[in-house]
Amino acid sequence: MRCQICNKKPVVGNKIIRTGTGKWIKKRVKVVRKPNLQRATLLSSGEEKKILVCTACLRKLKKTGQIKTYSSQ
Repeated sequence: MRCQICNKKPVVGNKIIRTGTGKWIKKRVKVVRKPNLQRATLLSSGEEKKILVCTACLRKLKKTGQIKTYSSQ
């Protein structure tokens, strides 16, 4: 899954497990770090379009007023 604005995608890395006081590496474990994607309704040229957006892009879109907001009751 990717952000449909900035194309942020999952990143593969290593979780390093150390022994004792942390001087020596015991083993490395593969870890997938996923972006925090949220569903949002984008307003563009009078049309509403549902997209998946990372939270960084969501903040930018809220500041420019391009996201449909719902009033909480």
